[in-house]
Amino acid sequence: MEVGSFEAVITEFSKRVAELREATLLRVDDTTSQLYAHDLEAIEGTVRALELKLRDIRAFVKREKEAIPQVEAVIAACQLQRQHLLHISHNMPTYLPSLEAAQPQGSGSSVGVGAAADKENARDGTNGAHEPAAAGAVKKRAPLAKRYITHDELNSLSAYMRGRLTADKINAALDELVGYAEANAALVAAARKNRGAGADKRHAQWLLYNVANHESCKGRAWVVEGDLKSGTHLRLDKTGKGILTVLRHLNRCQEVRITVEGSMHLVYVLL
Repeated sequence: MEVGSFEAVITEFSKRVAELREATLLRVDDTTSQLYAHDLEAIEGTVRALELKLRDIRAFVKREKEAIPQVEAVIAACQLQRQHLLHISHNMPTYLPSLEAAQPQGSGSSVGVGAAADKENARDGTNGAHEPAAAGAVKKRAPLAKRYITHDELNSLSAYMRGRLTADKINAALDELVGYAEANAALVAAARKNRGAGADKRHAQWLLYNVANHESCKGRAWVVEGDLKSGTHLRLDKTGKGILTVLRHLNRCQEVRITVEGSMHLVYVLL
């Protein structure tokens, strides 16, 4: 029942009650009972109709009362969704990072992530040159999660640590770090299967035995310092070191020092 019809029923009900009050003023005796018999029958019919309408009103009020908790739950869910959307809109970067990992540059990471992953995935279905390819689609390695920082997290840092860095600049560097980590994971996977050739194979073997097997790097995504020498958004300069400091402070990465043949190597483990 709509609100307008509900108000119309109330008005009609009030009108009928007023008519009944006027009818109570009638004095009926034996001599005049026949004169008002028709009116009394009409009044009785009106009262019965009012009882039915009153029953509908009570049923309507009951339904509306039972629906109040559901409406309150919907309102609470809408408010929560509004908070989530506001949080997303306030922290949305000016660019949408690509799902494809950045191609690493510099010493030790000359093979791009896409090429390395394609080679790795193309060989997953075979175990030799003379074995048939596995049926079905080629399995691809799941991409690493990218835990971008928010404006609130950046603003929570001290001014001297934040400097002129912005959330977009730091997230772009984080996007690049994930690309390097995925490339290193592909190289290590190829080294475990004794694949590759030339300098890439030697570098993959070095990563496998000196970095991937280190206690702090096992089963985790990591980037060696050499990967950052020719980066686009993250380089080994003052700005790059500031970005790495912010990422470490916000628990996005961890710095690990590994000694190989007397030389110290920095490895950044993604958290």
